Amino acid sequence: MAIKGASVAYCAVGGIVLYSGIKGSTISDTFKAVIKGNLNVSDTETIGVPDTTGTAGAAGDTGASNAGAAENQALAKTLATQMGYSSWTTGQAWADWVSLWNQESGWNIDAANPTSSARGIAQNINGYGPDYEQGNASSQITWGINYIASRYGNPVLAWAHEQSNNWY
Repeated sequence: MAIKGASVAYCAVGGIVLYSGIKGSTISDTFKAVIKGNLNVSDTETIGVPDTTGTAGAAGDTGASNAGAAENQALAKTLATQMGYSSWTTGQAWADWVSLWNQESGWNIDAANPTSSARGIAQNINGYGPDYEQGNASSQITWGINYIASRYGNPVLAWAHEQSNNWY
């Protein structure tokens, strides 16, 4: 099967649009840089490959196994920042928080522990309720942030407890 010139052109344009979006530059500026041979790609970031084993790797590797998990992780960063826990959204705190909820629920709003009443993203042992609503990622994440903050102080300590005891 021969690849037609138009197909190559569409792929090239798609790459320019994607690169522009990632780097926050205009498509026009990116295209001009490509034509001049001045496109600097040496400072691009590595994008992590989803970890389907249920554990997150280095900070920045979210291990999101599906789009819903990735959306919930993005929401968690927003909510944590709004609640005064922006330090949880980067580095080791973020890596450990991701690992914690990857193991507990895979960031799934409908996760159900088969051996207890724990439900949702943060696996509230009391199940669903007015402050931890079924199907409501924002409610579940907010509850989980408050739980981690009050019981452990931060995700690093919560993850350490999870690793030692297989619960948090």
